[in-house]
Amino acid sequence: MSSEGTSSAKRASLSPFADSDLHRSTEIVGGDGYYADIEPFEITLTIDIESAERDELDDIKIRDVDTSNVVGGVDDLIGLTHLHEPAILHALRLRYDSDVIYTSTGPILIAINPFKSMPVYTDEVMEQYRMQGEHALVDLSSNKEGAGGKKKSSSSIETKKLPPHAYLTADDAYRAMIRGIEMGIGGATQRREAKSRAKKAGQEDSEAPMNQSILVSGESGAGKTVTTKIVLNYFAMLSKIADQKAGTLTAESENQVRVEQQVLDSNPILEAFGNARTIRNDNSSRFGKYIDIRFNTSGKLCGATIDTYLLEKVRLIHQTEGERNFHVFYQFLESATEDDRDEYFLGDMELEDFALVNQSGTYDRRDCVSDVDMHTEMMDAMVSLVCFVCLV
Repeated sequence: MSSEGTSSAKRASLSPFADSDLHRSTEIVGGDGYYADIEPFEITLTIDIESAERDELDDIKIRDVDTSNVVGGVDDLIGLTHLHEPAILHALRLRYDSDVIYTSTGPILIAINPFKSMPVYTDEVMEQYRMQGEHALVDLSSNKEGAGGKKKSSSSIETKKLPPHAYLTADDAYRAMIRGIEMGIGGATQRREAKSRAKKAGQEDSEAPMNQSILVSGESGAGKTVTTKIVLNYFAMLSKIADQKAGTLTAESENQVRVEQQVLDSNPILEAFGNARTIRNDNSSRFGKYIDIRFNTSGKLCGATIDTYLLEKVRLIHQTEGERNFHVFYQFLESATEDDRDEYFLGDMELEDFALVNQSGTYDRRDCVSDVDMHTEMMDAMVSLVCFVCLV
């Protein structure tokens, strides 16, 4: 066989589709095969992360950065190297084990119920997310010019983004609404300023709609009811701040029942008459609700409507083992005073004496929530709503 034929045979055996990767790599290193003309090389690419994240290089997206200080490797699952089910579940498990219950996946927020109290819903935490939203709106970023006309270093201003949270989702919706109001009813100057702020904050410069929606969904026991209350609390805080900035919050109005409080007070009433203990969840909403919250042009909450649907009325006549009827029956009977018992002819009767609630043989709650405390909260909310109607 000629030397040319031998060379051809070697080329065929070193095809990229050869079965033995080890054999192919050995031939490459030997230097007498198909890849003989390829010389080993090494390129070291150094990136200044701080410079790459500045506004003048805002088109550069850094993906493979050191995330060793982030639980689970990422705050946003889109940043995972391998985006498949095992990697997602592993990241979520690591975060859950470290009491990090919120994770983003693009614009969607994943919340895992910790089944315990968490110190992440304090006034201080709310203020941090509010300030971050304020900074994005007015562009308090590293490209702000100093006294000498030079741009300040990004290290001179705290630019670290806060981790995913229900407050962050609520704040994003609120800021988008404010932007939409400015673009929709403001003058040409206001619209230009709003678009400029949106662009500098890394948001779309197109006109934002005034109406925004937050969808809270999940399985029974996932925490939908609590998450809704968390979002409403955040909106109430933002509304109060907007009222202060507008100069309409006086000492007299501060002592009155506020609209924000009315919206929050609707929750214990709805839960008492529409929530019940099920096999999986001690405070399961046996109905659906759509809350329409309305703000004025200054960002102050000025009203709300609540539409309920799919109320599980069958629970009134039958409960399975381990489940309860609606909370209100247990709350009232557990907290009824002597006067209440006399007024409603209850005497010394207990829960076991009423067919409405004794079919399942279940009367308590497993989540350590007191029916007496919930009844007191419901009655206070009712009084608050009546007072507000009188004031109106």
